[in-house]
Amino acid sequence: MLPDFATTAQQTYPTQMAHFNELLKNGQLSHLYLFVGSSQSTRLAFSRYLAWQVVGATDRNALRINENEHPDVHLVAPKEEGATLKVAQVRDLTPEFVTTTLESPKKVFILDAVETMTASAANSLLKFIEEPAGPQLILLLTNNLQDVLPTIQSRAQIVHLNPEISLVDANGIDDNWQKNTQMLLFKWFELMMQRKIEAFAYVQTTLISQITTDLQQKMFMKWLRQLARDMVIYCATADGNLMFPSLIGFYKTLAKHYHVRQLVHAAEAIFADDKLRKINISLQARLEKMALEVTIALGE
Repeated sequence: MLPDFATTAQQTYPTQMAHFNELLKNGQLSHLYLFVGSSQSTRLAFSRYLAWQVVGATDRNALRINENEHPDVHLVAPKEEGATLKVAQVRDLTPEFVTTTLESPKKVFILDAVETMTASAANSLLKFIEEPAGPQLILLLTNNLQDVLPTIQSRAQIVHLNPEISLVDANGIDDNWQKNTQMLLFKWFELMMQRKIEAFAYVQTTLISQITTDLQQKMFMKWLRQLARDMVIYCATADGNLMFPSLIGFYKTLAKHYHVRQLVHAAEAIFADDKLRKINISLQARLEKMALEVTIALGE
């Protein structure tokens, strides 16, 4: 019999659950994910399910994970509703981040409501993300991607748990549109990363006419964030963990041409777009500003 958190995950996110089961089976699980889901209970259930699969899917482990008593699974969340994730809470995990597991193949860290994390807390977390002491799975959870710090977004693999965002459907998204738009996006991304002036004109002459609905805009920005993530983590991940592995040659060229600091700053310029979207700036203005900010970041 499945534990309650596994049943909830299976009923709520069947597609994502099947995808992660395949990653686990093939040994392709990344070490850092950012899960975006509106319901705290269901995103926690999904995270506990993954932790259970990683440490061992036994009844005893299920009970200990559910009671937050497993020695290799650590859950951190704001202490009360409306509070922030404090730097002290992250620092309290330091002994766990820097020591090996007690029972399991790897440690699992679940941090909920990371959109409330202060810059100091994020900086403390980044130290452990960038230099893991051993096999680890870090799951960051949020209900609002726009409020998550760009430094966190750029390093994590972002997974939208809301089906209306994460799945391509018939509401304005079809296979031909996806294929054509991704090709245009890849071209624009290449122009930006080459710091070419054509990247600005390309927004108005090519991209804007291709993106006509809110759902199309969400998908476009999702792919763009995935590109930014790929280029930053290329040197530290297996090809199977890249969102666009067909572009590995391009990522390799970027890694040779730019310092990782420049690529991180460029990625942060891309993730910063979410704040502009919240104040209703047009897509064209946002993309043109992004092209400028990326050019500046790469020239630093």
